[in-house]
Amino acid sequence: MSNGGIIDVSTGAAQAVGRYFSVISVVPSSLYVTFVYLLIASGSWQHSPNWSQAFTSLRHLNVGGIAALALFSIGLGVIIHPIQFAIVQFFEGYWGTGRIVQVIRSQRILRYQRLCDELDDKLNRTGNQLVEWKKKGVEPTFATPRRSRRDEVLRVRDTTFPRDLEQVMPTRLGNVLRRAEAQAGSQYGMDALQVVSHLLLIAPANHVDYVNDQRSQLDLAVRMTFISVAASATALLFLWPYGFWALVAIIPYALAYLSYKGSVVAGSHYGSALEDLINLDRFTLYEQLHLKHPTDTKEERETNKKMALLLRYNRTVVVDYERPAVDTGQAASPSVGSQDAQN
Repeated sequence: MSNGGIIDVSTGAAQAVGRYFSVISVVPSSLYVTFVYLLIASGSWQHSPNWSQAFTSLRHLNVGGIAALALFSIGLGVIIHPIQFAIVQFFEGYWGTGRIVQVIRSQRILRYQRLCDELDDKLNRTGNQLVEWKKKGVEPTFATPRRSRRDEVLRVRDTTFPRDLEQVMPTRLGNVLRRAEAQAGSQYGMDALQVVSHLLLIAPANHVDYVNDQRSQLDLAVRMTFISVAASATALLFLWPYGFWALVAIIPYALAYLSYKGSVVAGSHYGSALEDLINLDRFTLYEQLHLKHPTDTKEERETNKKMALLLRYNRTVVVDYERPAVDTGQAASPSVGSQDAQN
Protein backbone atom coordinates (compact mmCIF):
# COMPACT_ATOMS: atom_id res chain seq x y z
CA MET A 1 0.00 0.00 0.00
CA SER A 2 1.36 3.45 -0.88
CA ASN A 3 2.04 6.13 1.73
CA GLY A 4 -0.86 8.15 0.36
CA GLY A 5 -3.18 5.20 0.89
CA ILE A 6 -2.00 4.79 4.47
CA ILE A 7 -2.61 8.48 5.13
CA ASP A 8 -6.09 8.23 3.64
CA VAL A 9 -6.97 5.22 5.79
CA SER A 10 -5.51 6.85 8.91
CA THR A 11 -7.44 10.04 8.28
CA GLY A 12 -10.66 8.10 7.76
CA ALA A 13 -10.08 6.12 10.96
CA ALA A 14 -9.37 9.30 12.92
CA GLN A 15 -12.55 10.90 11.63
CA ALA A 16 -14.54 7.79 12.57
CA VAL A 17 -13.08 7.81 16.08
CA GLY A 18 -13.88 11.51 16.30
CA ARG A 19 -17.51 10.77 15.53
CA TYR A 20 -17.65 8.05 18.16
CA PHE A 21 -16.08 10.34 20.77
CA SER A 22 -18.37 13.23 20.00
CA VAL A 23 -20.49 15.06 22.53
CA ILE A 24 -23.51 13.00 21.46
CA SER A 25 -21.75 9.78 22.40
CA VAL A 26 -19.71 10.69 25.46
CA VAL A 27 -21.71 13.21 27.51
CA PRO A 28 -24.88 11.11 28.05
CA SER A 29 -22.77 8.00 28.66
CA SER A 30 -20.60 9.87 31.19
CA LEU A 31 -23.66 10.98 33.13
CA TYR A 32 -25.00 7.43 33.21
CA VAL A 33 -21.69 5.91 34.31
CA THR A 34 -21.31 8.54 37.05
CA PHE A 35 -24.86 7.89 38.25
CA VAL A 36 -24.25 4.13 38.43
CA TYR A 37 -20.99 4.77 40.29
CA LEU A 38 -22.86 6.82 42.90
CA LEU A 39 -25.39 4.03 43.33
CA ILE A 40 -22.62 1.49 43.85
CA ALA A 41 -20.51 3.76 46.07
CA SER A 42 -23.55 4.45 48.27
CA GLY A 43 -23.65 0.74 49.12
CA SER A 44 -27.22 0.42 47.87
CA TRP A 45 -26.47 -3.03 46.48
CA GLN A 46 -25.98 -4.22 50.08
CA HIS A 47 -27.87 -1.82 52.37
CA SER A 48 -29.80 1.44 52.51
CA PRO A 49 -27.90 4.00 50.42
CA ASN A 50 -25.37 6.30 52.09
CA TRP A 51 -25.27 9.26 49.72
CA SER A 52 -22.73 11.19 51.76
CA GLN A 53 -20.33 8.29 51.40
CA ALA A 54 -21.05 8.11 47.66
CA PHE A 55 -20.36 11.79 46.93
CA THR A 56 -17.27 11.76 49.13
CA SER A 57 -15.96 8.79 47.17
CA LEU A 58 -16.64 10.61 43.90
CA ARG A 59 -14.81 13.74 45.06
CA HIS A 60 -11.74 11.78 46.13
CA LEU A 61 -11.32 9.66 43.03
CA ASN A 62 -7.67 9.18 42.10
CA VAL A 63 -6.29 9.33 38.58
CA GLY A 64 -6.89 5.62 38.07
CA GLY A 65 -10.53 5.91 39.15
CA ILE A 66 -11.15 8.90 36.87
CA ALA A 67 -9.51 7.04 33.99
CA ALA A 68 -11.72 4.00 34.66
CA LEU A 69 -14.89 6.11 34.61
CA ALA A 70 -13.75 7.81 31.41
CA LEU A 71 -13.00 4.44 29.82
CA PHE A 72 -16.42 3.06 30.76
CA SER A 73 -18.08 6.24 29.45
CA ILE A 74 -16.29 6.07 26.12
CA GLY A 75 -16.93 2.34 25.83
CA LEU A 76 -20.65 2.80 26.48
CA GLY A 77 -20.76 5.61 23.93
CA VAL A 78 -19.09 3.42 21.31
CA ILE A 79 -21.50 0.55 22.04
CA ILE A 80 -24.62 2.73 21.76
CA HIS A 81 -23.49 4.79 18.76
CA PRO A 82 -24.24 2.15 16.07
CA ILE A 83 -27.84 1.83 17.28
CA GLN A 84 -28.45 5.60 17.43
CA PHE A 85 -30.63 5.47 14.31
CA ALA A 86 -32.68 2.63 15.78
CA ILE A 87 -33.12 4.61 19.01
CA VAL A 88 -34.43 7.62 17.08
CA GLN A 89 -36.79 5.36 15.15
CA PHE A 90 -38.09 3.87 18.39
CA PHE A 91 -38.94 7.31 19.78
CA GLU A 92 -40.54 8.15 16.42
CA GLY A 93 -42.92 5.24 16.90
CA TYR A 94 -41.47 2.37 14.85
CA TRP A 95 -41.93 -0.47 17.34
CA GLY A 96 -41.81 -3.58 15.23
CA THR A 97 -44.46 -5.92 13.86
CA GLY A 98 -45.51 -7.77 17.01
CA ARG A 99 -49.23 -7.99 17.65
CA ILE A 100 -49.18 -6.27 21.05
CA VAL A 101 -46.98 -3.39 19.97
CA GLN A 102 -49.08 -2.88 16.84
CA VAL A 103 -52.22 -2.62 18.97
CA ILE A 104 -50.53 -0.04 21.20
CA ARG A 105 -49.23 1.82 18.15
CA SER A 106 -52.68 1.89 16.55
CA GLN A 107 -54.28 3.27 19.72
CA ARG A 108 -51.67 6.01 19.92
CA ILE A 109 -52.19 6.93 16.27
CA LEU A 110 -55.97 7.07 16.76
CA ARG A 111 -55.46 9.32 19.77
CA TYR A 112 -53.42 11.81 17.76
CA GLN A 113 -55.80 11.60 14.81
CA ARG A 114 -58.67 12.53 17.11
CA LEU A 115 -56.59 15.41 18.44
CA CYS A 116 -56.00 16.61 14.88
CA ASP A 117 -59.75 16.42 14.20
CA GLU A 118 -60.43 18.48 17.33
CA LEU A 119 -57.89 21.10 16.26
CA ASP A 120 -59.43 21.24 12.77
CA ASP A 121 -62.90 21.65 14.29
CA LYS A 122 -61.67 24.50 16.49
CA LEU A 123 -60.13 26.18 13.47
CA ASN A 124 -63.36 25.85 11.49
CA ARG A 125 -65.54 27.15 14.32
CA THR A 126 -63.25 30.07 15.02
CA GLY A 127 -62.91 30.85 11.33
CA ASN A 128 -66.69 30.84 10.88
CA GLN A 129 -67.10 33.22 13.81
CA LEU A 130 -64.51 35.60 12.36
CA VAL A 131 -66.35 35.55 9.03
CA GLU A 132 -69.61 36.40 10.80
CA TRP A 133 -67.94 39.32 12.56
CA LYS A 134 -66.64 40.66 9.25
CA LYS A 135 -70.13 40.43 7.74
CA LYS A 136 -71.40 42.55 10.63
CA GLY A 137 -68.66 45.12 10.06
CA VAL A 138 -66.55 44.07 13.04
CA GLU A 139 -62.88 43.76 12.10
CA PRO A 140 -61.14 41.44 14.58
CA THR A 141 -57.59 42.30 15.61
CA PHE A 142 -54.75 40.13 16.78
CA ALA A 143 -55.63 41.20 20.32
CA THR A 144 -59.08 39.61 20.04
CA PRO A 145 -59.16 36.51 22.29
CA ARG A 146 -60.91 34.38 19.66
CA ARG A 147 -58.43 35.51 16.98
CA SER A 148 -55.50 34.75 19.28
CA ARG A 149 -56.94 31.35 20.14
CA ARG A 150 -57.31 30.54 16.44
CA ASP A 151 -53.71 31.57 15.74
CA GLU A 152 -52.47 29.31 18.54
CA VAL A 153 -54.56 26.35 17.34
CA LEU A 154 -53.30 26.92 13.79
CA ARG A 155 -49.70 27.03 15.02
CA VAL A 156 -50.05 23.74 16.90
CA ARG A 157 -51.80 22.01 14.00
CA ASP A 158 -49.35 23.17 11.35
CA THR A 159 -46.11 22.72 13.29
CA THR A 160 -46.80 19.51 15.21
CA PHE A 161 -48.75 17.15 12.95
CA PRO A 162 -48.65 16.16 9.26
CA ARG A 163 -51.48 17.52 7.15
CA ASP A 164 -52.66 14.08 6.03
CA LEU A 165 -54.24 12.10 8.88
CA GLU A 166 -53.02 8.88 7.24
CA GLN A 167 -49.45 10.01 7.98
CA VAL A 168 -49.99 10.58 11.71
CA MET A 169 -47.47 8.77 13.92
CA PRO A 170 -47.89 7.39 17.49
CA THR A 171 -45.46 9.85 19.14
CA ARG A 172 -44.88 13.59 19.21
CA LEU A 173 -41.39 13.24 17.81
CA GLY A 174 -42.62 10.94 15.06
CA ASN A 175 -45.29 13.44 14.03
CA VAL A 176 -42.86 16.35 13.89
CA LEU A 177 -40.39 14.41 11.76
CA ARG A 178 -43.11 12.92 9.54
CA ARG A 179 -44.46 16.43 8.93
CA ALA A 180 -40.98 17.55 7.85
CA GLU A 181 -40.58 14.54 5.55
CA ALA A 182 -43.96 15.15 3.91
CA GLN A 183 -43.79 18.95 3.68
CA ALA A 184 -40.16 19.80 2.82
CA GLY A 185 -39.99 20.44 -0.91
CA SER A 186 -43.61 19.48 -1.54
CA GLN A 187 -44.36 22.95 -2.96
CA TYR A 188 -41.86 22.16 -5.74
CA GLY A 189 -43.08 18.62 -6.30
CA MET A 190 -40.00 17.23 -4.54
CA ASP A 191 -39.75 14.25 -2.20
CA ALA A 192 -37.46 15.23 0.69
CA LEU A 193 -36.46 11.63 1.37
CA GLN A 194 -35.25 11.34 -2.22
CA VAL A 195 -33.38 14.59 -2.72
CA VAL A 196 -31.88 15.52 0.66
CA SER A 197 -29.08 12.95 0.44
CA HIS A 198 -28.16 14.34 -3.00
CA LEU A 199 -28.32 17.93 -1.79
CA LEU A 200 -26.00 17.22 1.14
CA LEU A 201 -23.32 16.17 -1.36
CA ILE A 202 -23.44 19.37 -3.41
CA ALA A 203 -24.71 22.13 -1.12
CA PRO A 204 -22.29 24.76 0.25
CA ALA A 205 -20.41 23.70 3.35
CA ASN A 206 -22.18 26.18 5.63
CA HIS A 207 -25.58 24.85 4.53
CA VAL A 208 -24.53 21.26 5.16
CA ASP A 209 -23.02 22.22 8.53
CA TYR A 210 -26.28 23.87 9.55
CA VAL A 211 -28.30 20.75 8.72
CA ASN A 212 -25.77 18.54 10.51
CA ASP A 213 -25.82 20.79 13.58
CA GLN A 214 -29.60 20.51 13.80
CA ARG A 215 -29.39 16.74 13.37
CA SER A 216 -26.75 16.60 16.13
CA GLN A 217 -29.06 18.51 18.46
CA LEU A 218 -31.81 16.00 17.72
CA ASP A 219 -29.51 13.02 18.25
CA LEU A 220 -28.20 14.45 21.53
CA ALA A 221 -31.72 15.05 22.89
CA VAL A 222 -32.83 11.53 21.90
CA ARG A 223 -29.66 9.97 23.38
CA MET A 224 -30.22 11.87 26.64
CA THR A 225 -33.80 10.59 26.73
CA PHE A 226 -32.67 7.01 26.21
CA ILE A 227 -29.86 7.21 28.77
CA SER A 228 -32.12 8.90 31.34
CA VAL A 229 -34.74 6.17 30.99
CA ALA A 230 -31.99 3.58 31.47
CA ALA A 231 -30.74 5.47 34.56
CA SER A 232 -34.25 5.57 36.03
CA ALA A 233 -34.64 1.80 35.53
CA THR A 234 -31.20 1.23 37.07
CA ALA A 235 -32.12 3.32 40.11
CA LEU A 236 -35.26 1.24 40.63
CA LEU A 237 -33.22 -1.95 40.33
CA PHE A 238 -30.83 -0.78 43.06
CA LEU A 239 -33.21 1.05 45.40
CA TRP A 240 -36.58 -0.73 45.29
CA PRO A 241 -35.88 -2.71 48.53
CA TYR A 242 -35.37 0.55 50.49
CA GLY A 243 -38.82 2.11 50.37
CA PHE A 244 -38.87 5.83 49.68
CA TRP A 245 -35.30 5.78 48.39
CA ALA A 246 -36.74 4.32 45.19
CA LEU A 247 -38.13 7.80 44.52
CA VAL A 248 -34.60 8.79 43.50
CA ALA A 249 -35.55 7.23 40.15
CA ILE A 250 -37.82 10.23 39.59
CA ILE A 251 -34.76 12.44 39.04
CA PRO A 252 -33.51 10.71 35.85
CA TYR A 253 -37.12 10.14 34.79
CA ALA A 254 -37.75 13.90 34.96
CA LEU A 255 -34.60 14.43 32.92
CA ALA A 256 -35.88 11.91 30.37
CA TYR A 257 -39.18 13.81 30.13
CA LEU A 258 -37.44 17.15 29.60
CA SER A 259 -35.00 15.64 27.10
CA TYR A 260 -37.87 14.15 25.10
CA LYS A 261 -39.61 17.52 25.02
CA GLY A 262 -36.33 18.96 23.81
CA SER A 263 -36.08 16.29 21.11
CA VAL A 264 -39.48 17.35 19.74
CA VAL A 265 -38.27 20.96 19.49
CA ALA A 266 -34.98 19.79 17.96
CA GLY A 267 -36.91 17.66 15.47
CA SER A 268 -38.90 20.70 14.40
CA HIS A 269 -35.70 22.71 13.90
CA TYR A 270 -34.16 19.84 11.95
CA GLY A 271 -37.21 19.74 9.68
CA SER A 272 -36.90 23.50 9.12
CA ALA A 273 -33.22 23.02 8.22
CA LEU A 274 -34.18 20.46 5.57
CA GLU A 275 -36.76 22.86 4.17
CA ASP A 276 -34.12 25.61 3.99
CA LEU A 277 -31.70 23.25 2.26
CA ILE A 278 -34.24 22.44 -0.45
CA ASN A 279 -35.35 26.05 -0.85
CA LEU A 280 -31.81 27.37 -1.28
CA ASP A 281 -29.96 24.59 -3.10
CA ARG A 282 -32.42 22.81 -5.36
CA PHE A 283 -31.19 24.71 -8.44
CA THR A 284 -27.68 23.45 -7.74
CA LEU A 285 -29.15 19.96 -7.86
CA TYR A 286 -30.73 20.68 -11.25
CA GLU A 287 -27.36 21.86 -12.53
CA GLN A 288 -25.55 18.78 -11.23
CA LEU A 289 -28.12 16.51 -12.86
CA HIS A 290 -27.94 18.58 -16.09
CA LEU A 291 -31.64 19.36 -15.91
CA LYS A 292 -33.07 22.50 -17.44
CA HIS A 293 -33.70 25.34 -15.05
CA PRO A 294 -37.48 25.71 -14.83
CA THR A 295 -38.91 29.08 -15.78
CA ASP A 296 -41.73 28.94 -13.22
CA THR A 297 -43.05 26.76 -10.40
CA LYS A 298 -45.47 24.93 -12.69
CA GLU A 299 -42.65 23.82 -14.96
CA GLU A 300 -40.54 22.99 -11.90
CA ARG A 301 -43.18 20.65 -10.52
CA GLU A 302 -43.43 18.85 -13.86
CA THR A 303 -39.64 18.47 -14.03
CA ASN A 304 -39.51 17.15 -10.48
CA LYS A 305 -42.17 14.54 -11.23
CA LYS A 306 -39.89 13.11 -13.90
CA MET A 307 -36.81 13.44 -11.70
CA ALA A 308 -38.60 11.54 -8.91
CA LEU A 309 -39.32 8.69 -11.34
CA LEU A 310 -35.68 8.58 -12.39
CA LEU A 311 -34.54 8.45 -8.78
CA ARG A 312 -36.91 5.50 -8.32
CA TYR A 313 -35.09 3.70 -11.18
CA ASN A 314 -37.90 4.15 -13.69
CA ARG A 315 -36.60 3.10 -17.12
CA THR A 316 -39.30 4.61 -19.31
CA VAL A 317 -39.42 8.25 -18.27
CA VAL A 318 -37.75 10.68 -20.70
CA VAL A 319 -36.05 13.86 -19.49
CA ASP A 320 -34.33 16.49 -21.62
CA TYR A 321 -30.82 17.38 -20.47
CA GLU A 322 -29.05 20.70 -20.71
CA ARG A 323 -25.32 20.66 -21.25
CA PRO A 324 -23.30 23.16 -19.20
CA ALA A 325 -21.37 25.85 -21.00
CA VAL A 326 -17.75 24.96 -21.76
CA ASP A 327 -16.31 28.46 -21.30
CA THR A 328 -17.29 31.17 -18.85
CA GLY A 329 -19.97 33.33 -20.42
CA GLN A 330 -20.65 30.88 -23.23
CA ALA A 331 -24.30 30.12 -23.72
CA ALA A 332 -25.44 26.61 -22.93
CA SER A 333 -25.77 24.40 -25.99
CA PRO A 334 -29.21 23.19 -26.98
CA SER A 335 -30.58 20.30 -25.00
CA VAL A 336 -30.10 16.77 -26.21
CA GLY A 337 -33.85 16.38 -26.61
CA SER A 338 -34.02 19.55 -28.74
CA GLN A 339 -31.16 18.36 -31.01
CA ASP A 340 -32.83 15.00 -31.48
CA ALA A 341 -36.05 16.75 -32.40
CA GLN A 342 -34.25 18.90 -34.99
CA ASN A 343 -32.47 15.91 -36.48
